[in-house]
Amino acid sequence: MMSDAAVHVIPDANFEDWIVRADAGNEVAHYATREAAELVARQIAQERAIDLVVHLPDGRTTRKSFAKGWLSKLFGE
Repeated sequence: MMSDAAVHVIPDANFEDWIVRADAGNEVAHYATREAAELVARQIAQERAIDLVVHLPDGRTTRKSFAKGWLSKLFGE
């Protein structure tokens, strides 16, 4: 089961930069490249144990979960 919580990497309307957005749609920052935006978003997703969703210009999305499993939660990892 995937978490509903996620951090998103989205191209801006002109594809000039990439936006990192938190769960509530709040913009965290803008980056010149997708790679830079993904690095920051990945760190946020790992720290919060949530999903990372990358929205590609062609309309596809990729999703990676950093949610901790029940075993990790049980032992506080």
